[in-house]
Amino acid sequence: MPNEAQARLTIDRLLREVGWDIENPSRVSVEEAAADGRADYVLKNQRGQPIAVIEAKRFTTDPYGAKSQAKAYAVQLAAPFVILSNGRDHYFWEHDHGDARPVVGFSSPEDLERRANVRVHRLGDLETSIHAIPIPRTFRSQGEDCTTRPYQIECLEKADEALITGRRRMLFEMATGTGKTMTVALLIKRWLQAGVVSRVLFLADRIELARQAHEDFSDYLRAFPLSLLFNGKRSIEGQIVVGTLDTIAGQLGPGGFGHAHFDLVITDECHRSIYNTHRATLGHFDAIHIGLTATPNPGELRWVSHHERQLVRSTYMFFDCWDSAAEEGRPTFGYTLRDGIRDKFLADYRIYLAETRLTFEGVEWDDEQYRFSDWGKTVESVDRLKLIIEEYFRVEEERPQSHPRKTIVFSVGERQATIIARLFNKLLPDDACLRIATQTNRSPGEVRQSFAEKITCYSNNNNPRPLIDAFKFDPLPIIAVSVDMLDTGYNHKEVENLVMLRPTSSALKYAQMRGRGSRLCPRIGKTSFLIYDFVNNHATFNDSAQEYHRPRAVGRRPGEDDDDDTGGGPPPPPPTPPQPREFVTIAEGEVSDEFRRREMILVGPEGLAIDRHDYQDRWRERVIELRQTDPVVGRILSGEAVSEDEWEALRSKLASPDWYFDEHTLKKAFDQPSGSLDDFIRAALGLITLPTREERVERAFNAWLTQHSDAERPEQAHILSLLRNVVLASLKETKYQVLDPIIFTRPPFTFLGGRVRAETIFGGRDGLRDVLEELNAIITAA
Repeated sequence: MPNEAQARLTIDRLLREVGWDIENPSRVSVEEAAADGRADYVLKNQRGQPIAVIEAKRFTTDPYGAKSQAKAYAVQLAAPFVILSNGRDHYFWEHDHGDARPVVGFSSPEDLERRANVRVHRLGDLETSIHAIPIPRTFRSQGEDCTTRPYQIECLEKADEALITGRRRMLFEMATGTGKTMTVALLIKRWLQAGVVSRVLFLADRIELARQAHEDFSDYLRAFPLSLLFNGKRSIEGQIVVGTLDTIAGQLGPGGFGHAHFDLVITDECHRSIYNTHRATLGHFDAIHIGLTATPNPGELRWVSHHERQLVRSTYMFFDCWDSAAEEGRPTFGYTLRDGIRDKFLADYRIYLAETRLTFEGVEWDDEQYRFSDWGKTVESVDRLKLIIEEYFRVEEERPQSHPRKTIVFSVGERQATIIARLFNKLLPDDACLRIATQTNRSPGEVRQSFAEKITCYSNNNNPRPLIDAFKFDPLPIIAVSVDMLDTGYNHKEVENLVMLRPTSSALKYAQMRGRGSRLCPRIGKTSFLIYDFVNNHATFNDSAQEYHRPRAVGRRPGEDDDDDTGGGPPPPPPTPPQPREFVTIAEGEVSDEFRRREMILVGPEGLAIDRHDYQDRWRERVIELRQTDPVVGRILSGEAVSEDEWEALRSKLASPDWYFDEHTLKKAFDQPSGSLDDFIRAALGLITLPTREERVERAFNAWLTQHSDAERPEQAHILSLLRNVVLASLKETKYQVLDPIIFTRPPFTFLGGRVRAETIFGGRDGLRDVLEELNAIITAA
C-alpha cells in the first residue's frame, strides 16, 4: 500500500475519533476540485460550507512543506482554515493570519465550526477588530470605581501588538500587587468583545489561586458564563473556565476538553507549571497562551540555584521569549517590584536583621550536632525562639502604634509553627495587649489567646480556610504563622510585617515571600512594610545591596541540597537521604542564646530595598555633571592634588537631600568596603575600574598566603591553594558559603584524604578550625 494511502487511513480514523462523519459528504468531502488540483479533504459546517482543507502527506514527509498548495485550495473554496497532516504530525493554519502551527490532532466539528463562527463576528481583520474595542481607562470592580494604571495599559497594548504580529505565546512579568489578574480580566473582556477569542481557560496550580481568580472574574466578567473547576470536578460548561492544573489535566481528550476547545489559555504562576504532566497539559491546547508570573526572574536578586536558572530559562522558552543569542529572557511585558515602588504603586520596605548565635552557629545537644539548616526541621530551641520573638516585640513597641500591624511569620515546619504561635501569645507585652484590645474592641483575654494563630494545611482539621479569612477580615489574629500557605498567591493589603524564620536558597521563593507585603493600603495609610529577617535571607540574594557578614562557625547557610523549595518546578534529584531524626524540642532554660548582630537596613536614601542600580546610575550622572561645573572634579581627573578643604566642599555638594552621596553610602551601594570617595569619582569618570568581590577576595587570600608562607609546610600550602580555588569558583557562581570543616568531605579534598587528613596536616581539629575562621574573616572583610 502506498505510504500516502496509509497516512490517509490514519487520518480517517483520527477524524472519526473526534466526531467527524467521514461518510457524509455534506460534512467531509474528499478529492474535491479546487484551484489547479484537488483537495484531499474538505471539512464543512452544518450548512455544508467549507471551513477547513486537509492536505495529506505520506508518513515520511513533513506536511509543513505543503502550505502553498493547501492555501490555494482553501482560498478557492473560501475555507478559513488549513490542516496539514501526515497522520502523525499535524499543523493548523489560519492562512490569512500568522503561520501554520503544530497541534496534537484534529479539532472536533463543534470546536472547528465555533472557531469559524468567531471570525464571522469580527469587525474586519484581526487588527481592525482589536482596535475597534478601546482599552478602558476606568472600570468598576468589586463595587469600586477603578482607574486603569499606565503599566496595565502598556501591557494590554503589548499583548495586542504581539497577537497582531502573529505571536501566540506571551509572558507577562508583573510584580506581586500590581494587579496581574485584573489586567488579564481587562484583556479577556476586550478580546471576547472583539471576536478574537470565544472560550478562555485560566489555569492555576493551587486551589486558593483558582478561587481568587474566580472571585475577581465573577464581578468584572459577570456578563460571560463562568465556571470553577477543582478537586476533580468534571464539566465542560462555561465560556470562561477557571481551573486547577490537576483537575483540567484529568479532562483532556474524548468526553472532555479537546485541543481546540479553548482559544485563550492563561497560566498563573507559570514558572511552576511547565514541567512533566503540567507542561503536557499546557501543550495539549492549541490556543493563544499567556503566562503570568511575579517571579520567573528574580530581577535584582542574586541567583543561588543553578536549577532556578534552568527553570527560568525553560519558562521563557515555552512562551517563546528566550533570546538565545543574548542568553536572556525578553518577556512580552515586564513591570518589576522596583518599577512599582518607583511609580508609587507598591509599598517600599526596610529590613531589620537580627542574628542569634544558636541560629547560625548551631548547638550540640544530647550528643547530636544540629546546624543552621536543622532549626525547625528536626530540632527547635524554645530559648532561641523566645529571644527572637522578644526582639520582635522590642522593635515593634518602639514604632508608632496607631493600629495593630498584621504580620505573617514564615516558618519551617508544623512543630516549629506551633511553638512560635504559642510564644507570640505568651510573650505579648501587657501594655500591648491592653492597647490592642482597645483598638480592636476585643477583651484583653481574647487578644491574649488569639493574637497569633498557626495557619497551615493541617490547621482546623485540615480546613484552614476559616483561619485565613479571619486573618484577612477580622481584627484577630494579628499574626499568622504560616508553613507554605501564605507565601505565594495570598493577597492581603494590610500586611505590614513579614517575619522570616524560614531560610531558603530559592530566589524565586524569597521574592514570593517578600511580595506578601508589597501592596499599598490607603485605608490604614500603608506605604511601606518591614521585613524582620532572623535567618539572613536578604543577604543570600543580595536584596539590600548592603555589606553583611557570613555565619562563621558550626552551622552553614543551607545550599541547594538543604532547601528543595525553589518556588516552581520539580527539585533536582536529591542525594540519598539520611535516616529521619525524631523532632527534638529543647526546653526553655536548657541552652542559652544571644544576639551576635542586630541591624536596621535602610536601603538607599529613601529606604528602598532595590535602589542600588538607580543609585549607581545617578552617582555617575552627578559626577559627570560636576566635571563640567566644578574645578575640583576637573583637577581630580587630571591627577592634581586636592586640599582637605576642597574635599570637604565637594562632599557637601555631593550630599544632596535626594541621594546622599556620602562615602559610607557609596561603599555599600557599590559593594566596595574599602573604597574611597576619590575611587568612586575616578570610577564614575572611567579612569579606574572598581575591583569585583572575586578580585578583592583573591587579592586578600593571596596576601594571607604570602604572609604565612614561611610557616607553611608544602602539604598545608597545597590544601590552602585548593581552598582559594574553591572559594573563587563559588564566588563566580554567586553562591559562596562559609568555609566549614565539612568542605573536606567533598571533592577535591576527598582525593587528598578528606577531613581526617586535613586535621592531621593542620595540627588537629582545633588547628584546622582556627585556620578556617581566619580565612572566613578575611573573605568577609574583602
